Amino acid sequence: MKENRETISGMIGERIRKFRTEQNLSQEELAFLSEIHPAYVGKVERGEKCPTIETLYKIAVGLKIPLHKLLDIDSDTNATENDAFHRIINSLDGLNPDEMIEIAEIVERITGLMRGHS
Repeated sequence: MKENRETISGMIGERIRKFRTEQNLSQEELAFLSEIHPAYVGKVERGEKCPTIETLYKIAVGLKIPLHKLLDIDSDTNATENDAFHRIINSLDGLNPDEMIEIAEIVERITGLMRGHS
């Protein structure tokens, strides 16, 4: 998919606004959590500024989401984030590798029982 810089900036800005409003954060609160200027947050959300990857990382940290989730402009957030696979993936965010292995083992046992395997 070929997108121009202005469109990509706008799409990223929309995603930032979506995640910010879902968390009931003001632009000022996100700016404080991200350690960036509040006016800059507004410009990024409107697609007027093209932030560096470092700034996007700061915003992702402020939103407490992984950077890849912020940058996933190809996903249809209304459709994919509600399907079972994405719900499972999103629930693993923030777990350490050992915790993820435990979850995987639990899922394997449950699916094995559902398929009639003991």
